[in-house]
Parts: sequence; C-alpha cells; structure tokens
Amino acid sequence: MLKIYRIDHVAVATPDLDKQLALLEGLFGFHRTHVWDNPEAGVRGVRLAVPGAAGQAWVVLAPSGEGGALRKWLDEKGGRPGLHHVGAEVPDLDAAVAELDERGLKITDSVAGRWVEASLSPPEHGPGVLWRLRGPGNLAMLGDDEATAVRPVDPADGPTLGIRGIDHICQAFHDRDELSRWYSDLAGFVEVWRTADDEIPDMADLVLNIPGSSICWEVITGRGEDSFVDKFLARNGAAAHHVTFEVADWEAALAACRAHDIPTFDDEEGVKDGAAWKHTFIHPKHAGGVLVQLFWEERPGVWVRSDKISPAN
Repeated sequence: MLKIYRIDHVAVATPDLDKQLALLEGLFGFHRTHVWDNPEAGVRGVRLAVPGAAGQAWVVLAPSGEGGALRKWLDEKGGRPGLHHVGAEVPDLDAAVAELDERGLKITDSVAGRWVEASLSPPEHGPGVLWRLRGPGNLAMLGDDEATAVRPVDPADGPTLGIRGIDHICQAFHDRDELSRWYSDLAGFVEVWRTADDEIPDMADLVLNIPGSSICWEVITGRGEDSFVDKFLARNGAAAHHVTFEVADWEAALAACRAHDIPTFDDEEGVKDGAAWKHTFIHPKHAGGVLVQLFWEERPGVWVRSDKISPAN
C-alpha cells in the first residue's frame, strides 16, 4: 500500500504569478511565507499560508527561464491557470515508486531520490489528478531548494472571505464506488459518508478521509441524462472538479466577494439537526483557474453531512 501520512500543499499553476497573488492575498486572505525563482528547474513560486489549515499550504507556480515541465503543462492547457497537483509526504519514497510501477501509474516528473509526480487515479481512466510525493529528508519538491522566507505583505484594501480552512478536494469520476475502492486499496483512504443513490437528480457523491490530513477527498459521479458531471468528464477526464473552503461568517464572505467584484453562483441553504448551513461557488475565471466552493455552517458537521448514509460495506 502507498502510505501517505501528510498533505503538504495544494499547487496551482499560472502564467501570471502577480495576478494570482493579488487574488489570493486580497480576496482569500492567504499570506505568503516563502518565495523562489529557479530557472534551472523552470519554475518560480510562492508558498502561502491558508487561515485554519495548519501545516497545509497553497502554492502558486509559474514558469521561469526557457522550457520546463510547467511551461509545457500550461501550453497544453492553452495558457489557462488551474490546479496542478496535490503535494504529500510518504515515509518511504522508494516503496511508493515501486507501488506506482506495480499499478501501472506513470511518473510524469521527478527528482531522483527526492520526489515523484504521478496521477493516483486508475490508469485506464485517463490522467486524473496529479500528486507529488516527497520522501523523508530534504523538504523541497517544487524547485524551491533555495526558497526565501518572507514576511507577509500588508493586507490589501478591502475585506477577505474569512476562510477557516480547506475542507476538501473534489474529483469527478464515472463510478464513485470504483474510485473509493481504488483509493482505499492504494493509499488507505477511508470512506466516511455518501449520499443515497437517488438523493440528487444529476449526481451522487461520497467523501473519503485521507490519512494524516484534515483535507478530505470527495468523489462525484453523474446520474441521469445531461448530468453536469458527465459533461465535465467529457471535457476534462477524471480531473479535480473543485476545492472547498469553510468560511467563518457567511454575510461577511459574500460582502467580500461583492467588494472585489467577484460573482458567486448556485447558492444553496438548509437546516440540518436544527442548525443552518449555506454554500455557493466562485467560477474558475474569478478564482485563479480553480472552481471554488464556499460553505458556512452554524454548528460543526451539519453542512450536507449530518443526514448522509453509512459507507458501503
């Protein structure tokens, strides 16, 4: 089994580093902790602390110098920014590489003896979501061998979303049960809840806990005709669909979006176990190439969770 004992970061790639930082520090309230520029590795980047996400950072990467894997990745996407990979630590990198090889998971980038990058999704279903796995020893796995620690920049004018942490990453897949079993067998992910098969007209989902991480993994599958999940899969394959953040104050979060001229859509709200919850989305074109979901809950655990059925045996 591939043992993951800590999620280190979520990384996005962009051709415009300054624009991405202005969004993340202004609206999202993240603050930079380290910066680097490594033309030899073809990458420059910034590590940002996410409020409430202890030990799990948001990283922005941009090409540096000529060529490089990151520039190629952006070129293949027409220069559009987007989620690049999820970074994690493993206790034995050689064992992780052997497991990847045994399961037919292709390494897409690496530095020998230090880190490897690969999709962890079943290989017969396309590239899926990239993971970058680091073993013990040197902490660098982003071209950040000589990263410089920096003090946070002064906060931009205007309010922030008031984020309390990263709740989960969502991946679209044609069969939620197949992917749940795969991740459980591959890396020990634990299914914690799921919707009933017929609860939502055009989709079904489940959520997995990732060992050693407060960030969960959601899997969504299309149902019925004309499902948005099936349309997404047709365009993007089994890729990451969205990233979800919890906010501390719902009205303040929406006010921050208005102050920064950022629209939201698909607002929903409800009451579970006597407590209110609300959620909404920010389109990728307004969130650095990543579909962002925001949620608020009056009491911990009531947002779309308290009425879910037990995991499948």
